[in-house]
Amino acid sequence: MTAVADERADATTGPAVDPAELLTRTRELAQLIRENAPKTEQDRRLAEEVVVGLRDAGLFRLTTPTRFGGYDLRMSDLLAIIAEVGKSCGSAGWNLSIDTASTRFALNGMPETALAEMFADNPDAYVISTAHLSTTKARRVDGGFRVNGTFPWSSGCEIADWAYIPVVHVYDGDAQTADLVGGVVPMGDLRIERTWHVAGLAGSGTHTVVAEDVFIPEQRAVAFSLTDLVGEDERDSMLLQGSAQSLAAIVGAAEGALEVTRQTLAKKRPITYVNYEAAVDAPSVQMWFGEAAHLIETARMHLREVGAALDGIPETQPMPWEERARLRMHQRSAHEKARAGVEKLLDVVGGSAFALSNPLQRLWRDISVMSRHTALNAPIILEDYSRATLDIHPSVTLLY
Repeated sequence: MTAVADERADATTGPAVDPAELLTRTRELAQLIRENAPKTEQDRRLAEEVVVGLRDAGLFRLTTPTRFGGYDLRMSDLLAIIAEVGKSCGSAGWNLSIDTASTRFALNGMPETALAEMFADNPDAYVISTAHLSTTKARRVDGGFRVNGTFPWSSGCEIADWAYIPVVHVYDGDAQTADLVGGVVPMGDLRIERTWHVAGLAGSGTHTVVAEDVFIPEQRAVAFSLTDLVGEDERDSMLLQGSAQSLAAIVGAAEGALEVTRQTLAKKRPITYVNYEAAVDAPSVQMWFGEAAHLIETARMHLREVGAALDGIPETQPMPWEERARLRMHQRSAHEKARAGVEKLLDVVGGSAFALSNPLQRLWRDISVMSRHTALNAPIILEDYSRATLDIHPSVTLLY
């Protein structure tokens, strides 16, 4: 039996390993993830070898409830593990963050009957979350709901066991009502259209999921109404905590780019048309690398601040607007510093950094796409933070 299989036999009420052990397992996967990064990108989904490796190491149960044999880690430990995966492959780190965040979303949104169906027999179940109000509809039927429509940008859909759909408008005939419904659906009930053709994060498998008259029974659904949505001063931190996990993949990828560049310089590669025999001998290169390292270290510091602030805070606990805005500003600074640091690394390596055989260019492209996710929208985060610090209402965000 594998180590995880042994744990599964005994894990009933608490985590079987500590975070340090999980981090060690993650580092042991680095070579496997790096070697499969080109295949992951080419196939537009996480390579099966990587999926198996992550599952066997227990990394798909990081946020599975302990009552189902999972680890239910605190946020700071969770972010460290996701970042470690992101060092080797941005898409792998992103996919891990999708599972950890989506599982936590489901835990806070679904009834116990649904959670037991998802995890009781499979603590390693991979969960995605996806929603698109303008292209989906639900209608009430006996015993539950029928859902139709398309869910674009569904990262990890081809390796998932379950889809958490947080919100769909409920219709009465052709008329949209004030009612909404969320639920969890086995991926086997959904169809996937391979629509993800992008310059970066190609291996995340962020394709379109299609629901064709999919039945969601009442025991796997939660109905609510527009009036249940709360105002800016009463919102919880659920989505903020989810975006923190995505951010960890970005910071990890930047740290991976730093290591790739360090290894390149260690090979004593030359600079053409200058007096130095090796680029690393040039003080200008040393300083440029040092600035990049500091920028990326600063990104990690911002990420740690977010993790420390969120440790032990239930996603459903109300958080003041000013605190949500402050933490989101740390998220913005983290991904901007990560991006800026990697840009300097490209300068250090030069034109060869853009060879398709060089992992640096893949990490750079992955970071460029990840950091522009709508949850990490830098201009909007700054605008909302500025309004919050000056107590100028209303908040410009509807959910965060």
